Amino acid sequence: MVSSGFILGLALLLATPGPTNTLLALAGATSRPRAAPMLLLAELTTYLGTVVALGALATLIGARIEGLRPWLQAAAALYLLWVAGKMWRWRPDLSGAGQVRPYHVATTTLLNPKTLIIAFVLMPQGWSGDAAIAAAHLLAMSVLIPVAGTAWFGGGRALAVVAGTGRRLLLPRVSALLLGLFAMLLAGRALAGW
Repeated sequence: MVSSGFILGLALLLATPGPTNTLLALAGATSRPRAAPMLLLAELTTYLGTVVALGALATLIGARIEGLRPWLQAAAALYLLWVAGKMWRWRPDLSGAGQVRPYHVATTTLLNPKTLIIAFVLMPQGWSGDAAIAAAHLLAMSVLIPVAGTAWFGGGRALAVVAGTGRRLLLPRVSALLLGLFAMLLAGRALAGW
């Protein structure tokens, strides 16, 4: 019932670096492993909620949703610049100060352009049709998103071990630069859409 194109597309999308994945990798590098379940739950619930809300919105307003895309991209770009600035100044330690929190992951996921791709490109035409097809695809998301999030968190932990304590401060700076790059790309898309 779930299309193989959806599974492959979602897996590739979740494997690519992006704002949420960058935060999860940073969290893995700077947090204790017990932080992972709440961060992954924040990611999953935000992705599912946002994709369902965007699907409902698309059903209600139809083709006019394209007019909102530049505004959504601009809002996401501004938020990512703000998060990048915070990351640049972070001095993570294992005491819990300056750690990535679930609300950071939720807000970043809410504004992540990947939600638009999932809702408007990958999800089947089942938004206004067969609810069972849409539900099956949302269930597949519920499996793939935590698996990918765990891999990014674990990758961040492994990177922190390899980098060692002396270079641990580089990880937030690299994350900040990546988020700044994503913000500039989104801002460019928003400007091109106006």
